[in-house]
Amino acid sequence: MYSILIRPITRRVKDSQKASAIALGYFKLEGKIPGGRFLSRLIHGNRPVGLEREVFGLNFYNPVGLGAGLDVNGELYNDLNDLGFSFVEIGPFSEVATIRKAIAKLQSDPPDDILAACISDNHLPCFTLAYDFCDFFVIDISGMKDMEAFDSILDTRLTYEIYKPVVAKLPETISTEELDYITEYCLMNSVDGVEARNIQQITYLTQKSKGRLPIIANCHIKSPEQAYEALNAGASLVEVRMGLVRQGPRLVGKILKYLSSKSK
Repeated sequence: MYSILIRPITRRVKDSQKASAIALGYFKLEGKIPGGRFLSRLIHGNRPVGLEREVFGLNFYNPVGLGAGLDVNGELYNDLNDLGFSFVEIGPFSEVATIRKAIAKLQSDPPDDILAACISDNHLPCFTLAYDFCDFFVIDISGMKDMEAFDSILDTRLTYEIYKPVVAKLPETISTEELDYITEYCLMNSVDGVEARNIQQITYLTQKSKGRLPIIANCHIKSPEQAYEALNAGASLVEVRMGLVRQGPRLVGKILKYLSSKSK
C-alpha cells in the first residue's frame, strides 16, 4: 500500500521534513488498524540467519536500524520497528517537555525491540529522564563547544546500577584534528561508539581506532549497495531514514537480502 499510495507523493515532495511527515502519518494510520502491527511484522519480519551481531553489548538481529529524525517525538517506535529494523532511534530530543511526553508513551507502550534515544540539546536532563526507558543513547555533539557536557553524561551514568551504552554523534562537517580528538576522547573515556555521517568518517575512525570503536553509519543510505559499502568500510550498524520515506518499507528487506548474499 505504501508503494501505491505514499511513495509517489514522498518522491515528489522536495522538502524532507514534509515528506517525513507524510510517511509518518501513513505509519500512524497503519498502526491504528486492528492487527496492523502483527500483519506488518509478519510481512517485514526481516530476521535472516547470519546477519545477527553484538554491538555495545546489545544483540541486534540484523545490522539495519531506523535513524533519528522520523519518529521525532517517540510515538511510533513499535510500528516502525515492525518494518524489519533491528533498532529504532527516536528523537532528536532537545527539550525536557518533549522527552517527558515520549517517556509517558514508553510507559504505556514498552518497546518491542532495541530502542535508542538521540539527544541534541539539554543533554544531561534529557539523558537522566530517559535513562530507564531506552536501551542506548546517541548524544549529538554538533552544538557542543567542548566535551564537558559529555563528561557530565558519563559521570552520571556511573550512578546507575544498569549500564546503558552511550554513542557520540558526529557533525556532518568536522576537521581531521577534531576527529582525532573525539576518537581519542571516546577510547579513553569508555564511550561505547560513534555515529558517523559519511563514508570518509567511517573509514578514518576505523583506521584511527584500529577497529576498537563501534560505528553506526548515519550517512543517507538509500540503497543496498550503500549499506554494504558502509559496513565494508568499518561500520557495525547502518541507519536508514529518508530512504524509507522516499522508497518505502521494502527497502529494508532489499538491503538485508543484499547483505545476506554478500555474506555467503
